[in-house]
Amino acid sequence: MELELIFGGLESNMELGAKELMTIGTVLAGLAATWGMVKGQIGRLMEDLKSVKNELTEIQSRLDNTEASGAVMTHQLGVLGGMLSPDHQEAKAREVEGLTHRANALRRDVDVLMKTHNGRHPPIDAT
Repeated sequence: MELELIFGGLESNMELGAKELMTIGTVLAGLAATWGMVKGQIGRLMEDLKSVKNELTEIQSRLDNTEASGAVMTHQLGVLGGMLSPDHQEAKAREVEGLTHRANALRRDVDVLMKTHNGRHPPIDAT
């Protein structure tokens, strides 16, 4: 019985008047406007996201090139470091020293041969 009194009172208050219809219309218009703004913002955000993605791709490409150049430089430094290492320099110095001694020995041999030659050549018969 108490429920009938509570719900019975609601039935009589459920009528929609101009004020309620105007409130519902205003709320629906606000929701529609908000939806339009949200949809526009989403479109702009998608364009911004696409732009950021393109920039990120370009940055990654440049980073790959930089890393490749760095790897080449590191390799070249390793090669040059090996060539300029004290052990390698010592081996080259010994090789040059050996070649210098050999060249000096060959020069002495040629000097001996030059001294034995008197510088005169006999005539060649053309017969």
